[in-house]
Amino acid sequence: MDKRCLGWGVLACASMAYAGDADTPGPRTVASVLEETHSAATEIIRDAGGQFGVGAFIARQNAELLVPQLAAVGAATEGKLVGDLNDVQQSFLNGTLNAADDMRRSERYPRKKAAAMLGQADALLSTLAATYRFPRVTDFSPRYIVAPAKPLAVELVIAGHALDAHSPELTVQGRPCELRDAGAEQLRFLCTLGASVSSRALGYAPMTLTTHPAQPWWAAIVGWFRPDPEPVRYTLALALIPRSVGGFDAMARVNTGDTGSEASVPLAVGEVPWGGTRDIALPDGAIFVTLRCRQADGRVFEDTSSEAPAHPWYATTIDLKTRRMVIRARGLDDALAQP
Repeated sequence: MDKRCLGWGVLACASMAYAGDADTPGPRTVASVLEETHSAATEIIRDAGGQFGVGAFIARQNAELLVPQLAAVGAATEGKLVGDLNDVQQSFLNGTLNAADDMRRSERYPRKKAAAMLGQADALLSTLAATYRFPRVTDFSPRYIVAPAKPLAVELVIAGHALDAHSPELTVQGRPCELRDAGAEQLRFLCTLGASVSSRALGYAPMTLTTHPAQPWWAAIVGWFRPDPEPVRYTLALALIPRSVGGFDAMARVNTGDTGSEASVPLAVGEVPWGGTRDIALPDGAIFVTLRCRQADGRVFEDTSSEAPAHPWYATTIDLKTRRMVIRARGLDDALAQP
């Protein structure tokens, strides 16, 4: 096998080397398992990235964290069969694939499954001598934020193992962040998010974390013989949430005073911010009101003056006697916690 193959090249080269006769099943390679897992991760990133909800955000983000870890496993197990690994390593390898495949097939993106997918890979890396010091990101926060209307300073905390070798760097939307605190298990950065042009669609702010594999204690003594290790990069994404629960429009049916004569009067409502309240005066003579909302996640709800049940993200009160309509929106965290 070509020893120049690195990262995902290892997986491709190993698969070719061990493919053999397609009609003759042989011992399974580690590379083939990793390729299946990588394929599942890619699907999760694509599919979950278009869904609105904390579970979907985390599923996409954990799949992004998984990709460089799979490449590291591939480099550390080049040319090996699954049977060459010990029982614990095989369990973690298969567990990573099963968790990723389970998440890929999921429609609701449970957070526990997303955590299991990354946890299995993290455990596998810790059992391989070549990746014991590999910088592993296991979590970061925040995972989502309301899209800012103007530049906003945000503290980003990254958790994992062996994160502080050399000088870790983080960029958000191409802007470098300030490293405030660095430890092996946690990095803390101060970043500036640019103003978001669109406030109505879910988006993602791209982030790149650059770290380095930790060197053993004796590396400082012999370091002048050894080249610096290649940096490890994690491509991440911070979910940018629309600035409002959604857009509202309403129509009032009004008795004009003439016998049996009615008119439809549009009411200006617009968007309601997270945790905000909108109080709208109803026109004189209003006998029926219809309120329609298209939420930020695409769901549509309709309320009337005769029926206005509470919705997951907001509740409406329509009172014809006092001629008031009030919309009360949940706060973002509370809303996203709803089914």
